[in-house]
Amino acid sequence: MSSRLLKSNGLLDPGHMMRTLGIHSIPTLDIHEPDALRHTRAVSTASGPKSVRLEFAEDGVGLSCAEADARGLDELEVVVRAWLDLDSDLAPMQGHFARDPLLGPLVRSRPWLRLIGYLNGFEAAATTILGQQVSLAAGRTFGGRFVGAYGNDGPDGLCLFPTPAAVVEHGVDMLRETIGLTKSRAATLFAMAESFDAKNFSGTAGIPLERAELLALRGVGPWTADYLQMRGRSDPDAFVPGDLVARRALNRITEREASRLAESWAPYRSYAMVHLWASDPLAPVSTDSPKPGASDNRGRPGLQPG
Repeated sequence: MSSRLLKSNGLLDPGHMMRTLGIHSIPTLDIHEPDALRHTRAVSTASGPKSVRLEFAEDGVGLSCAEADARGLDELEVVVRAWLDLDSDLAPMQGHFARDPLLGPLVRSRPWLRLIGYLNGFEAAATTILGQQVSLAAGRTFGGRFVGAYGNDGPDGLCLFPTPAAVVEHGVDMLRETIGLTKSRAATLFAMAESFDAKNFSGTAGIPLERAELLALRGVGPWTADYLQMRGRSDPDAFVPGDLVARRALNRITEREASRLAESWAPYRSYAMVHLWASDPLAPVSTDSPKPGASDNRGRPGLQPG
């Protein structure tokens, strides 16, 4: 087993990182062990997928992989550091929010919250669609069915997240029949897969579709586009004004008011979102708890991704 400690730029908040990974974990895709502060999943590399075990501490993340040599660990380190936001210097963000009456106290109480992204851009898009308007448990169930139906076997009994091409190959009806999606939700997910496939998506981090291209897909509204900008692209200055949990933390102000208020939080609006989500008193404490929702451009409730 090859291993190394990935030192972070500043400290980490292991509990928050584990919570974020846990509420998005999918059966067969992830092995999540919150009591041990440990998370395992398959990570794609140029030499093939590797089973990677991560152990979280305040000063960094322990990375272990049985299949990787020193060069392989170098490649994995680059991917994991970007995924977990280990290189960002949070001091400028902390200073920017120091005098803010709302964000200041939140940042002082938990100064090391980071913007955790996704290893796979299609995973970000697909699971966001699967999780809309359902409980957290239902979203994870749909995700598990999706991986089981379309994913490939990976190392150590883990699965690899499905490719857009695999979804397109089997047609939209299979999404309804095997996952249990509504006709409209299946159509949205299928259209997303077609769009990713048309961009020759390679399974890496990042979203290959521009905002206008996302919004052109039926069933994708501003909330989804904003969320994918924030966590799918790891943009430090994205904001999701339509998110109901964030607006609850902002005394239930309107979407327009939230967007206007957030202007003063630039260029760290994504970190403001992270702190607003983390401050929610109704946030789930386990990976099987339902949680409150967000809204898309149609104002309908959805699954809020913490």
